[in-house]
Amino acid sequence: MVAENSKAVVVTTIIILSISAAAFLSMSNSDDPVFTANYSDIALLTISGNSSDLLYPELAEANIAFLETGTWLVNAHFVDDSGGYEYLEIYDRNFTIISEEIESINEALYEGLNQTYSSEISVPELLEPSPSICYDIDIIYTDGSWIYIAVFQTNQGHIILNNGRGTPDKNLLNGAVLEPSSALDCLVSAIYTVFTKYLG
Repeated sequence: MVAENSKAVVVTTIIILSISAAAFLSMSNSDDPVFTANYSDIALLTISGNSSDLLYPELAEANIAFLETGTWLVNAHFVDDSGGYEYLEIYDRNFTIISEEIESINEALYEGLNQTYSSEISVPELLEPSPSICYDIDIIYTDGSWIYIAVFQTNQGHIILNNGRGTPDKNLLNGAVLEPSSALDCLVSAIYTVFTKYLG
């Protein structure tokens, strides 16, 4: 009887371990990407808002560059199209931000990307109907790495991601399609918070 009980325990243990291993392998083989935040200093961060008011009202583009003082200079360009496209008003604003503020944008980017999953559609399929780009962002780090995302105005909300080292590659055809873009709402909020602090 003792021998039979011991056998039953061993068999049960093997079954449990097999199920656990299968579950682990299933999780490990997931096609959904995992993004590790890059905490190297940001050498340059470029934002293209396409004047959509999504990131900040009338923001067309912003270049954020590291200064020797340990701060970052924001050189932002805005387009006021309230008078119609025949009467565009273009204006610039410059201000400096501290490391905690640019890091909040960087962290929000990776936090959002880790809430996305690989899309079932390919890059050519996404681009074929020529969807509008809501905004795009690229970051170059001091360690030579870079990341670029373009967020598209589609029903599902699609993102194209490129990243690597060396010369940044913004060719959309070389990227990977992720969704949903709503996962990046934390990034939008982080950018809006920084700009609102200095521009009101």
